[in-house]
Amino acid sequence: MNLKIIVDSSSDLPSELLIKYDISVIPLRVYDQLEKEYLDGVNLQSHELMQRMKNGENFTSSLPSYDAIYQTLASCSKEQNCVYLTCSGDLSGTYNFAQLVKLDILENNPNASIHIIDTRSVSLGICVLVMELIEGLNNNESFENLMKQLNQNISKIQHIFTIEDLQYLIRGGRVGKFAGFLGGMLNINPIMEVSEGKFKPLEKVRGRKKALNRMLELMKTRKDELSKNVGVVYGVKDDSTEQFIKQLKDLIGSEQIIENSVGSAVGVHTGPSAIGIFFLAN
Repeated sequence: MNLKIIVDSSSDLPSELLIKYDISVIPLRVYDQLEKEYLDGVNLQSHELMQRMKNGENFTSSLPSYDAIYQTLASCSKEQNCVYLTCSGDLSGTYNFAQLVKLDILENNPNASIHIIDTRSVSLGICVLVMELIEGLNNNESFENLMKQLNQNISKIQHIFTIEDLQYLIRGGRVGKFAGFLGGMLNINPIMEVSEGKFKPLEKVRGRKKALNRMLELMKTRKDELSKNVGVVYGVKDDSTEQFIKQLKDLIGSEQIIENSVGSAVGVHTGPSAIGIFFLAN
């Protein structure tokens, strides 16, 4: 089947997977405190963003540009099915914006085959969905079956993550200020999830080490129901992060792990201390 997969930079897919499977990426925009515009993954890389955030700079994220979406979708859909997997519509306006762009493309090319999917997910959660889609393609599934399976997987995708500093989520309007007060005053490292497309608290743990250990405990109880691919994303790969990933690999098998640093568009909201796990619960 001739199918083109498109994601935006909120998916944080590793570059080797993008190249291997010829996946196109639409960059989100990031702005610094002087309102200078950057394109996520193009002229602002994650490591640079994290260092600047650690130095006290503030950043915001924004949707991809109209032209970036239009040109990518119009080009990819000329002679093939085009599937664009966007970040959760409750976390970003990209899905709704892309739907409007699609209508403009169809005015000029009514036969264009464009399918825009709200993944109800973010970061490597989207990557896990993409890898499952590719597996279906390799098994020569029909397009109808691929889309049916994709929608089923979206309902099963799981995200578990923790951060030390809630200020970035607060600044982006992703959590309440009261949760930020608790995190700052009591050394609370919340363990959170993305449920029904939104950030939601799962547990409150005191201290980063205990939070990471608790995440491993949660994964141990679920390891027998995990899908083939498990994503691990981090802000800065320090000693605690490396140890955490090693322990996770020992727990579920290194061949299952897809790891990457968080991209700039997502990292603006999670900060350098973020670490998350993404998987399908079968």
